[in-house]
Amino acid sequence: MTATAGSPVFGPSGVFYPLTVTLLSTMDQLITLRTLPVSALMQKDFAMIKGSCTVAEALQTMKKSGESGLIVEPRNEDDCYGVITERDILGKVIDPGEDIHRDPWNTPVFQIMSKPVISINPSLRVKYALRMMKRTNVRRLTVMDGNKVVGVLNMTDVLHAVEELPAHDDHVAL
Repeated sequence: MTATAGSPVFGPSGVFYPLTVTLLSTMDQLITLRTLPVSALMQKDFAMIKGSCTVAEALQTMKKSGESGLIVEPRNEDDCYGVITERDILGKVIDPGEDIHRDPWNTPVFQIMSKPVISINPSLRVKYALRMMKRTNVRRLTVMDGNKVVGVLNMTDVLHAVEELPAHDDHVAL
């Protein structure tokens, strides 16, 4: 619909009505996405490694699994889960600074992993997961039910869900 002098702008017959409907529909979908439980978007199939594995082995596992981070198993009952990411490896092994040299073939994961993991319950809403990621400056959360890791939620999972929202192909001529 094209606006002409005297034509309505707002309301069901207005030129902005189709655009308004599309925007409201998209907002509703985003609100629905934010209110989903974390369990709806989390990855249930994820890679775990032992802290005694070397950084090189962690990189091989990341490459094989297509993941940019791995959950690190606790070493004993008194220990907690950790996480190692590509960012950890870049900052602590590849380019750790002038005075530090770490060999990825000999450095165990537990020496550079982040610990404890930042975790979230699978029943909490996605909006709380996003807030936690923002506040803690991480892109990945370990999803735990009690003391058991049940999944991983990362920013990419959320972005893929946004990408899957139905597209609105309405072309509005203004």
